[in-house]
Amino acid sequence: MRTAILGASGLVGRTMLGLLERQTWLNELPLLLSSKRSAGTILPFRGQDIVCQDVDQVGFNGVRIALFSAGGSTSKRWAPVAVDAGAWVVDNSSAWRMDAEVPLVVPEVNNRLVPVLDSQVGDGGLIANPNCSTIQIALPCAALAQLAGLREVHVTTMQAVSGSGRQGQDELRDQTADLAFGEQPGAGQPGALYPRRIAANVVPEIGPLGGDGFFEEERKVHDELRKILDHQDLAVTCTATRVPVWNGHAAVVRAVLEKPVERDDLIRAFTEYPGLACLPGGGEYRTPAEISGDTLTHIGRVRQEPGRPDVVLFWVVADNLLKGAAWNAVQIASYLAGVKAR
Repeated sequence: MRTAILGASGLVGRTMLGLLERQTWLNELPLLLSSKRSAGTILPFRGQDIVCQDVDQVGFNGVRIALFSAGGSTSKRWAPVAVDAGAWVVDNSSAWRMDAEVPLVVPEVNNRLVPVLDSQVGDGGLIANPNCSTIQIALPCAALAQLAGLREVHVTTMQAVSGSGRQGQDELRDQTADLAFGEQPGAGQPGALYPRRIAANVVPEIGPLGGDGFFEEERKVHDELRKILDHQDLAVTCTATRVPVWNGHAAVVRAVLEKPVERDDLIRAFTEYPGLACLPGGGEYRTPAEISGDTLTHIGRVRQEPGRPDVVLFWVVADNLLKGAAWNAVQIASYLAGVKAR
């Protein structure tokens, strides 16, 4: 099945390519597409070198599955073109997530929305990959909804700089080096990615500020979680922060259930839900540094609010480049191909 990656030379695109290497359903070299500026970049795949090509020059003819990780404006331009050419686009940007006609998919939660492509040709379509933080929150929330129903979800995220791509990692590295040598980092200057210093700091701002006082990332969690869980009345709040962590997003979650439950049942629900890992006893935890490179979402610090057996508090951490982006997209692509990703 002919597969393409748009944005192949970027941090997430390269991660997608590495994950596709081990997918047995992919029996031919993927087409790697990029902007004119990145065309010519050479990337390895199964012992061979593949050259990234300018999407303006190549297009999507013959492509059946296309993984997009090139930003919202690029997706708005090229996704309709790819769909018209017969490709199913799995888009990692925010461009299509809240479109009522486009499924927003976390495979462990709602893979029923992903069709199986039974031929090399046919109509195209579009599936949206959720926001990185939303994905790792949706998994345990789906487990809780299945166990006891959900009334409210309140989240504080701690998001790694890899969520901003290579520029975010470069900024953290350079600012950390400046501090180590006694210099003041030039945070917030023209060309800087973050509005405040990220090294040895925490910044509660991700995306533009809305008139309601919420930043864009916080609104994404609110809107996308409701759509993924198919629960438009769910009360959701989020405070999103950027932290000086290289890779791996974390979050603390307070969830109000429809009915009281025992703590052992909570731990069992997390342990048995696909895609989740919860250590025995539920009190232990994993950190971003420990789970980087892992495709699972890890749950820890499971406890209940005193006097409220209907309220659960927990810690969740996941690799935002993998489950938060590339792995979730490759899982969707594998369902399109009719197999489970591995």
